[in-house]
Formats: sequence, C-alpha cells, structure tokens
Amino acid sequence: MALLNVDIDWLRTFLTVLETQSFTRTAEILLRTQPAISQQIKRLEETVGTALISRHRNQIMPTATGLVVKSYAEGIIGLNDRMVADLLDGAPPLLRIGLPDDYAAIFLPEILRSAARRLPQTEISCHSGYSIDLGKRVAQGELDLAIMTADPDGTSLHVISEPLVWVAQPEFAVHQRPLPVAVYHDACSVRRYGLAALRRDDIAHRISHSSNANSMLVTAVRGGHAIGVMPACTARHEGLFVVKNADLPQLPHIDIALKIRDQASPALRDLALSAISALGRENHAA
Repeated sequence: MALLNVDIDWLRTFLTVLETQSFTRTAEILLRTQPAISQQIKRLEETVGTALISRHRNQIMPTATGLVVKSYAEGIIGLNDRMVADLLDGAPPLLRIGLPDDYAAIFLPEILRSAARRLPQTEISCHSGYSIDLGKRVAQGELDLAIMTADPDGTSLHVISEPLVWVAQPEFAVHQRPLPVAVYHDACSVRRYGLAALRRDDIAHRISHSSNANSMLVTAVRGGHAIGVMPACTARHEGLFVVKNADLPQLPHIDIALKIRDQASPALRDLALSAISALGRENHAA
C-alpha cells in the first residue's frame, strides 16, 4: 500500500473554513484567493475519499468524516505550530498585548484562547490604553501586538471597518439642550469624531461624563444620564440601544486595525492571525 500524505495546508484551510464559516474570510486570513481555498478543500476531500463539509441553514458543518478529520487536524496543526515556535524562535516567555478598554472586552477572550492553545507556557501581559498610544508603544518595541483604531497616517494592518453610533436609553430625551454627552478622555479618536459631528451640526452640548474606562461610560449611558458615542461592535457587545434619530448628526466609520512589532516571531505572527480571525467573526456577526 502506497504511503498517503495529507498536506498540512489543506488541514489548516479546512479548520479555518469551519472556524470562520466563510470561504471568503478564510482566503483573507490565509492570504490566498477564494478559488485556491475551494481547491484545497476539494483536494482534501479527494484524498480521504468523501465529502468533509456540508451546508445547512447557511452554516458550514462538518460531515461525520469531517468531524474525524477535524479532530486529527487540530492535533496535527497544534503540534506543527508548537514545533515551529520551539525550533525557529522558541515560545516567547512573555507576550505583551495592547487594546483599548472597549475592544478588550470584545476581542481579548478569543486571543487568550488562542494563546493558551498555541503558547501554553507563555505569560500573556495585557495592556489597556488609547489607540494612538498603543500604536506608538508597538513601534517602540514596548508591546508585541495591538488591536486599535487605525491612525489614517500610521502603518497597521486594516482588519475591519465599523460605524460609530449614538447610544442612549430608549427614553432618553435627545432633543434636550445642551445635550449631555458621555465620552472618553481627550486622547480618544472616537471622542474627537463624536464631538466634531455635534459642532458641525451646531448642536449645543456639554460633556457630562468622561472616563478612560468603557464600563464607566456604559454605566452613565445605561443610567439615562447621557448619550454616548462608540463603535457599533462595542454597542452590540454591551447590549446598548442605538439611537437612530434624524436630528442627531451622522457619524463616520472607523477602521479597527492590528499592529505587530517589527521582526515578529513565528509564534507572534500566528497569534496575530488568530486576532484577525476574531475581529472578522465579530464583524460578520453584525
């Protein structure tokens, strides 16, 4: 009997398709074309001799054989990635990750799950801060990885685009003047966009609450004390009511981006791919 080898790239593609529920998103994450992704799945199915995935109610599901392959693939990919990390660079003893406070609540859980699987012996040091500061800290080598609001003039990997939205209690009086607003402190770009929109439309307002902690701003909004401005993904995560009122100014979109330090190790780049996947899933869940 001839020795049969399964290409590890096919297995990684198979797992990523199941994880993202999208051939298009898998192509983006693995930096390939969508036809190439489809071809890899086809070749894997031809190798094992049966279908591995099926579509059911807009979901991509593993078949019975697909579940078996998935189980083996997770072990094979995990061993491969651990070997690469150990041989090429070694698992880093410390990995420093930075996120703004509101992004951390949304994206950090998946990143930590990935880190626990890929780098079980590595200490994960999490840092909160404003996007502009996080980007500088990565550039200066103080952080290894940051998820942040993109600086139009900076260098980072664009991942998703999110609309900014107004949030308040449903019964909040949006016509009161001056309009009480809850915003982050001065360094936050979301604050700048929100206040600029109010000034542009000549809406009298006052900053009634400010903080560098998302939980404090959410508390002020939930209590009916102010209207807030935040990315739509944050509003969804917090379960806040999005105000759609023609008398409120239109808000722009922001880009959420990922930045990794120069000369990053294979382990760090692998974790960065997990971060991109986490952001993509949140965006497609909208």
